Amino acid sequence: MGSTTAGADGSAKSILRGLKLAGGVVAALAAGWFVYATVNIVSLSQGELDKRVDAVVSLAPQYYRLPLAQQLVADGVADTLAVSYFDHDTSRIPLNGTGEPVPLAQHCELEHVVCFRPADATAGEAVALAKMASSESWQSLTVVTNQHHAFRTRFIFDRCLGEQVDVNVVYAQRDYGLGGTAWRVVYENAAMFKALYDVTFRC
Repeated sequence: MGSTTAGADGSAKSILRGLKLAGGVVAALAAGWFVYATVNIVSLSQGELDKRVDAVVSLAPQYYRLPLAQQLVADGVADTLAVSYFDHDTSRIPLNGTGEPVPLAQHCELEHVVCFRPADATAGEAVALAKMASSESWQSLTVVTNQHHAFRTRFIFDRCLGEQVDVNVVYAQRDYGLGGTAWRVVYENAAMFKALYDVTFRC
């Protein structure tokens, strides 16, 4: 009886040690990923701002992304500007970067602008653009977002469009301050879990 009890205790201790080891490995991997992702979220290298492409794409929300996209088109990077448009986006931005700010709907009326309504942000935009690229025979895109969103954008777009379209992700510079940056680091790390799901089941 004593040997049976001792054997059971030994097995329980082995299982406990195994669980602790597995937990330690998982914690180390999670910490490593957080550091890797955080570095890329905060200081990801800028894309190619002068690369000639078939279309420039401005992801939603447009308030500080569309002006950079407009500038790239004005600089001759592309002839077509694709704008991700949600009805709840109340951004008011000057047409072609000049003049009085106007609602996004007026930008959609410009001859060189193509507006599209994705199912949702980022992954939905990637899925919609994959279909647009196929129908429009686009082989290269410059996608405009903000700095902290660029890492996740590259991850999703490379997997949703990478085999059929050359995707160049660039970002608009904006000072969020220390508190704003910290919040975005946490948010973007958490959002990567949804991104993993999206690229697995939607792309």
